[in-house]
Amino acid sequence: MRNNRLALSAITVAMIALASSLYTIDAQRVHVVGDRLGWIVPPGGSIAYSTWAGLQVFSVGDILLFNFTTGQQDVARVTKEAFDACNSTNPISIQTTGPANYTLSSAGEYYFISTQDEHCFFGQKLAISVNQASSGPSASPAPAASRTPVTYIVGDDLGWIVPPGGKIAYETWAYDKIFAVGDTLVFNFTTGEQDVARVTKEAFDTCNSTNPLSLQTTGPASYTLNSTGEYYFISTLDSHCFLGQKLAIIVTSGSPGPPSSSPVPPSPRAPVTYIVGDLLGWLVPPGGPIAYETWAYDKTFAVGDILVFNFANATQDVAEVTKSAYSGCDTSSPLRVISTSPARIILTSAGEHFYTSTYFTHCSLGQKLAINVTDFGSPSIAQPPSNALSPAGGPNGAPVPFNSAPRHAALSFFASLAIAFASLFVF
Repeated sequence: MRNNRLALSAITVAMIALASSLYTIDAQRVHVVGDRLGWIVPPGGSIAYSTWAGLQVFSVGDILLFNFTTGQQDVARVTKEAFDACNSTNPISIQTTGPANYTLSSAGEYYFISTQDEHCFFGQKLAISVNQASSGPSASPAPAASRTPVTYIVGDDLGWIVPPGGKIAYETWAYDKIFAVGDTLVFNFTTGEQDVARVTKEAFDTCNSTNPLSLQTTGPASYTLNSTGEYYFISTLDSHCFLGQKLAIIVTSGSPGPPSSSPVPPSPRAPVTYIVGDLLGWLVPPGGPIAYETWAYDKTFAVGDILVFNFANATQDVAEVTKSAYSGCDTSSPLRVISTSPARIILTSAGEHFYTSTYFTHCSLGQKLAINVTDFGSPSIAQPPSNALSPAGGPNGAPVPFNSAPRHAALSFFASLAIAFASLFVF
């Protein structure tokens, strides 16, 4: 009997250890820095990596994977002061062989740069914030609490300028942030070269700066958010607003309210016309496919909506392709091709839709768009197609859970099996 019980204990311990290892694998995530951009001197400066990081949730135990060519790049972890000054003389650690893995072993702020030449000054730098690891699927969420006011640097390292690629830069910057009453916006700009005006929604939409609600012409300019609601900011100089120097945000109360008794179901909406890439248009984007992935991420596409692709005739085209053709950048047999701009495509069916250019290497350089179209009759927030960017953070900074059902099922199976074995030896 004693031997049987010893065998039972050994089996139970082994099963629990295996189940725990499965859960550990489940919790750990590998983040490929910059996705397909890799770890390089990014086009347009550091906004490429700050944008990428803003769409992730980093937890203790996760791994950063820096893809680069050995001998051409390196990656160093540095202090915040060294990061801000691009000082690589005394890094905390450095890796010179690509691809390089870095395990996030503790919560807090992490800073990475390249030590090569002027690479850091040109934007090859990454700052992230790491959360404590999740306590598992059965853990109860901590109650929301009022927070202290936050100071946001608009555009982070980009500052307040006419942004490369149009207004998507500031839309992306604002997307995953929560703005609350008492927070402060800081607009960094050079006095005499820029200004910042708060305007109405109508003035924002039309870039009309004739009667701003407020105007600041000395940089850096601070603006305290003193009430809930929508806030709109633009530059009044020349065509700066039309070129994308504009910011729209929503400000909350800052303290959680009681949950509503029942959610209000969404109502069917009128068809929407989307200008693909907004002012960026349809071209080979700076920084690779992240531009169009970011553009599509927070939009809801429904049957009846219209996509407009703006491009220069004879230099671009737009092709609708299958998912496999999209993934492999194979344009030999497109579903259809439109070579005259502007190209208007009506979304006539629900499901995944894939678009690219048939011009040589354009697709592989990032001129590709994947969207998910919902049924017009019952609109819902569209999720990115399975092969598109899958950010780990949503509009309120909450992580989007990844599919862990198989491993959780295995965990339950081994726990149940251990209990069953135990019952056989209870007398």
